[in-house]
Amino acid sequence: MEHFGARFKRFRDVHGWSQEQIGFELNVSKATVSKWESGRAQPRLENLSEIRRLVARYGLSLDYLIDGTGRPDGAGRHVAETPPDYPAAVAGNADEAALLEHFRALKPTRRKGLLALLGD
Repeated sequence: MEHFGARFKRFRDVHGWSQEQIGFELNVSKATVSKWESGRAQPRLENLSEIRRLVARYGLSLDYLIDGTGRPDGAGRHVAETPPDYPAAVAGNADEAALLEHFRALKPTRRKGLLALLGD
């Protein structure tokens, strides 16, 4: 059965955020986010309030993250069911769009390193 951490990780992945980025938004460490996602720890009450505010901005309910219930967008779809939106001129399919999203989330030095690895 899916737990809070798995749903939270999917939310983070859909938006292309690193654990460090979402930790910054929630005033917790990357290690704390990792523990939540792996199920080794649960968010504290004060963290749940911040998580609720963050996910609500994207139409997701805290109920869904906690127990899989709730209808975040009014149509019964949850964050993982929303298809990626990508313009044809930028990405040709969902896989390319995901790669582009991950690339954009990289630090500039990592981008340069990846481009060097791929070659000219």
